[in-house]
Amino acid sequence: MYADEAAPVRARHTRRLLAGGLAAMVVWLVLAALAPASGLACSNVEFIGVRGSGESYSGNYGMGTQIGPLFERVKARKPSTQTLQSYGLEYQAVNVAEWWKAWDYYFSVWEGDKHLENRIHNEVSACGSMKILLAGFSQGAHVVGDVIETWSHNNDSALSHIYGVALYGDPRFNNEDKTVDRGNYSHEHWGILTRRELYSSKINNRLGDWCRLKDAICQGFNAGGTEYHEYAKYNGGEFLQQGAEMMYSHIGW
Repeated sequence: MYADEAAPVRARHTRRLLAGGLAAMVVWLVLAALAPASGLACSNVEFIGVRGSGESYSGNYGMGTQIGPLFERVKARKPSTQTLQSYGLEYQAVNVAEWWKAWDYYFSVWEGDKHLENRIHNEVSACGSMKILLAGFSQGAHVVGDVIETWSHNNDSALSHIYGVALYGDPRFNNEDKTVDRGNYSHEHWGILTRRELYSSKINNRLGDWCRLKDAICQGFNAGGTEYHEYAKYNGGEFLQQGAEMMYSHIGW
């Protein structure tokens, strides 16, 4: 074959390789968008933890110092026949203690809402039989509560995949929601950012909302202080254990 005949052949071969490579990349991107974080294999259960204001995404499974220990309790109970994956929600979790960042609080919550909704919708689409557990602390509880409220109003089918929800120190804690309220909170005080609506009967049988007595975030500053806004070490993590036990009961562990 002469040089002038070989050039078109090489060009066609190169185009086929590029086209094949591009097609493979498109398929990979689609699968990556749909598949859970752990890969294409679907776990029996996924635990999604949402950290509180100013908590680092580094360490504690990306869930913060309060929810990380809750996940460890659930993980320790996992039967050998079951698979469990974890996901710490990626969002700003803006630190409200730094006043120049506090103005971004509601944007941070909105961002968390959208990321959480997208994560769960993708998981449900990819793994239809997977059971999902949700937990949030402080700003993270605000995020999880918002999503649950929105889906209850919209009759979102993803709600049926949520098998357990544990909230701690929600700034929108409703002291009158007797079905879900947990902890040793004062019945005369509610969250610092006003109380949210009562949780719907579509979810309230598998949701617990823990508030600690004198916790200024879920009880208001007229009821206590921020030093009480801690759950991992309070009474040896009593409220975290209660949350874990609620989750065990609903996923059959």
